[in-house]
Amino acid sequence: MTTGRLAHDASGDGARAEGTAAGRGAAGEPAPGARRPWWVWWVPFALLFAVLVVRNRYLFTAHLYEQGDSGADSILMEQARRLTLLVGNYSREGFNHPGPAYMYAQAAGQTLFTLIRLVPTAWNGQLLTVYAMNSGFFALAAGVVYGWTRSLRAVLASVAVAAAFGVAYPAILSSNWMPDMYVVPYFTFVVAAASVAAGRSQDAWVMALTGWFLIHGHACFLFFVPVITCAVLAVAAWPHRRAPVAALRSFLATRRRVWVPVAVISAVFALPIVINLALHWPGDFGKYFSYGSSSQAGGHGVAQVVQYAAQFWWPHEYAGAVPVLAYAVAGILVWKLASGLPRRFLVALLALNVVSTLAFGFYAAVGVDNLSEQYIGYFYWSAPAITVLVMVVAVVEALPARPGVAVAAAAAAMAVVALAVNPGTHTDLRDNDPALPSAVAAIAAGAHGRTIVLTIDPYTWIQVVGFLVQGERTGVHACVVGSYWTYLMSSQFVCTPGQAAAGAPFWFHSGAATPGSHVVEQFDGVTVTSG
Repeated sequence: MTTGRLAHDASGDGARAEGTAAGRGAAGEPAPGARRPWWVWWVPFALLFAVLVVRNRYLFTAHLYEQGDSGADSILMEQARRLTLLVGNYSREGFNHPGPAYMYAQAAGQTLFTLIRLVPTAWNGQLLTVYAMNSGFFALAAGVVYGWTRSLRAVLASVAVAAAFGVAYPAILSSNWMPDMYVVPYFTFVVAAASVAAGRSQDAWVMALTGWFLIHGHACFLFFVPVITCAVLAVAAWPHRRAPVAALRSFLATRRRVWVPVAVISAVFALPIVINLALHWPGDFGKYFSYGSSSQAGGHGVAQVVQYAAQFWWPHEYAGAVPVLAYAVAGILVWKLASGLPRRFLVALLALNVVSTLAFGFYAAVGVDNLSEQYIGYFYWSAPAITVLVMVVAVVEALPARPGVAVAAAAAAMAVVALAVNPGTHTDLRDNDPALPSAVAAIAAGAHGRTIVLTIDPYTWIQVVGFLVQGERTGVHACVVGSYWTYLMSSQFVCTPGQAAAGAPFWFHSGAATPGSHVVEQFDGVTVTSG
């Protein structure tokens, strides 16, 4: 059955037949039971994942030891491996983001890949998991597009856009830095939201999965995800506005395959947030509201916001005209070339992209503290990528089947090759410090079995988090003096009064130590002394 669909699409008959039969239900609605063949998901995933793995094949042999932001995340992942983590990654504003989903996912990959001895060190396993997650999110987007077009060429077009997106910003696929990791799931979230808004409620689980990942990853998505979800619900509810209660009852009674997966996903993702709030009310949520109402957040004018948002479309002069021109071109192509169900989906996708853009403008105006920090809005790179996706799908779907497949396949092949040779697909390993194992061993030897009590120069936090992670993995107990470091290193590694009194004191200095002090170790610009 699957092979037949693929062959028929290439011959020009299957795609149209499937689009008019399996792809349509009563009154032209997307058929609730229209299944998507396995290759729709797995081929895009395999292509992107293979490129990343081959490009970073050193992960199977090199011993990598993380510090900096990667080390801070690994502190949380070690807690996730013990199933005790309830919060997300740290924020420079002094709090943790809402949930631990990204940490649990990477911790699971780390455990799996090290258990089967595919990688020699923990960080390697985390990076492989990141590649799989990003490739998987893009594959979900390709599957959503196929649900509306029922054509191979649309899937190939989606792969071409995904790979080209990766060529332009390779870190969104290869990096484990959290601002990079929001980009692909946000792209897929908007694509899935447009699909649901256009009438294909089967994709609600994709929307829920990516939306919850985003909420766990950054507090700003407590705004973006509900705003876009409300827009989708408003569109879905509009035809039933005269009898909303009856429509809701009918939906709950007849569409269990739609809402049950959404409910299960939501329950699983909400659980750690609810538990954390119950144990530590109001937890970090109180800090989110405090930050949002403080003088730090927002205060930017319209011109500043437009300039900030425009750089994600075109980081050069006259950037403000680019999104206007891109939307105009995309709208014309959809109006002139698209028809039927694909047209409905593409119109909804453009509309949701506008909602996303307006929400981003509002967030930049009232929520961002410093508009010179571009990384805060990396996820908005999704807006130009989605606009390009609309253009490309409209064009290839308007072509006859055989030429359409040929054009889309050529575009996908060129984009994947360009991604494979792009230097940026090689993961940035600036957080790697090969000296960490020996540094931990040397300082542990000087502690003589007591807990290592660290008083640190603030500039050494990068090395300290790596030291703490490596120490935990090798059975060396250490903690840091000062409750200030809780948000970055977690309460697990902040010394209690008893630990501080009974432990072996050491100091981490940035640069040279004071004359006359006892130097124990020097690594990566840090001098460690004992008292």
